[in-house]
Amino acid sequence: MKKLQLVLLMSVLVITIHAQEKRSIPAKVETVLDIPVFIFSIPAAEYEVVGKAVTAGHIIKVGVDESSTVREKTKEIVRKALDRKEKGKVPAFDAILVDLNRERIQAITFTNEPSLDAIVLLPEDVPVYFFSVPKGKYRVVEELPADFSLRAQRGLLLDKVESMMRRTLKKEAAGEVEKFDAVIISPDDLSEQLIVFE
Repeated sequence: MKKLQLVLLMSVLVITIHAQEKRSIPAKVETVLDIPVFIFSIPAAEYEVVGKAVTAGHIIKVGVDESSTVREKTKEIVRKALDRKEKGKVPAFDAILVDLNRERIQAITFTNEPSLDAIVLLPEDVPVYFFSVPKGKYRVVEELPADFSLRAQRGLLLDKVESMMRRTLKKEAAGEVEKFDAVIISPDDLSEQLIVFE
């Protein structure tokens, strides 16, 4: 009977630990060429989509470029979106929203005042700050180089980040890295800073 109770208790603990979500707090996004860019995040302020920031062809062209960093690719996308705006192919916009799940890059306007405030998204249930930083206090507990599977290596950014998050969560479960609340990923080299909020 005691063995059964112990097994049940362990099962409850495992389920409880697994069910605990990582903490997140609002973010402040970066601007690229003076345009706020929301990647792995959505605006906290109300907004409207006014059109495609760039064409599908341009997304593919930038996606297959393996020599540029994500920061460089993002700058190219923003430059192209601004060029399309000047040519009247997309209406005036306040920011760019990158939807990696649907492979869409949208031009948006804010309903009220433009804002850099964002709500972060959770690939693999981990808050990811990408082209953004948390608005509250935090400290870095670990710094890790980019580490994704061979399969994700030639994939899209979403594949790489999801692969990295799975590996980082495995390291946390194995005690190889400190417990953390969220991750800040560098757009320059995809290295990770594991952070805890204070």
